[in-house]
Amino acid sequence: MKKIITIISILLISSCGFKVINLSNEDFSIVQINTVGDKRVNYLIKNNFLIGSDSNKKEIIININTNKNKTIKEKNIKNEITKYNISISAAVNVQNLINGKELNFNVVETGIYNVGTQNSVTRNNEKKLISLLADELAYEILLEIKIKSNDL
Repeated sequence: MKKIITIISILLISSCGFKVINLSNEDFSIVQINTVGDKRVNYLIKNNFLIGSDSNKKEIIININTNKNKTIKEKNIKNEITKYNISISAAVNVQNLINGKELNFNVVETGIYNVGTQNSVTRNNEKKLISLLADELAYEILLEIKIKSNDL
């Protein structure tokens, strides 16, 4: 009985037109990355991109405008800050050098970190969170470019 149900479900799923996107194969080559905004976040994002050229691939230029926003998330009874919320947004513009087409999109990542008993602990928590959020932003940007690379 289970075999019949699995065969029927496989037939239904395979004929629905669903296609898995192959994210490991890149059909573009990043020629240049221009960044505006928070210097630390931009540095961390740039380090996650591989810049190289291949004559068989689309050559693209990536323009990234980042904005970091730090707000108070939580206070205790003594009105002391216990948690901060950091939101990093990136407005991305991708230009194809061959045909001149452009792609624009926005990516936002948010996170929360705790205030430590010492200022150095709090700053380290903030740096770790910013590094993590920048890595996630870079991944999301590359994922979006790979998904929409046929439009370029």
